[in-house]
Amino acid sequence: MKPEKLAALERIARIKAERELKKFAAFNAHMIAARARVESVRAALEQSYRSTAPLTVAEARMANAQAGRSARELQQADRELARLEPRFAVARQQAAREFGRAEVLLSLSKSAFDERRREKF
Repeated sequence: MKPEKLAALERIARIKAERELKKFAAFNAHMIAARARVESVRAALEQSYRSTAPLTVAEARMANAQAGRSARELQQADRELARLEPRFAVARQQAAREFGRAEVLLSLSKSAFDERRREKF
């Protein structure tokens, strides 16, 4: 293939790779936020169980209700994270594939230009 065509393909592949990397970066930020939410809720739940202060009956009921709420929030956050994980893995693979494609085309383009330069001399 001609070096000019390889260079053009490499530019197109680079644009696609940048788009995929931006999409992956946004998804990664979303995953980081979801993981942080899980850890936050988990910490709140652990804190509610770690408390050793004596409680009145009303306080115990309130603490129990809060622990139940935290447990439900943790389950929901864990489910959301589990739901996102497969799509996150696919997005990471697509970004890596597009980036790899652009790198291969860049390498081929450079090789073709180098070969053409050697043929001229």
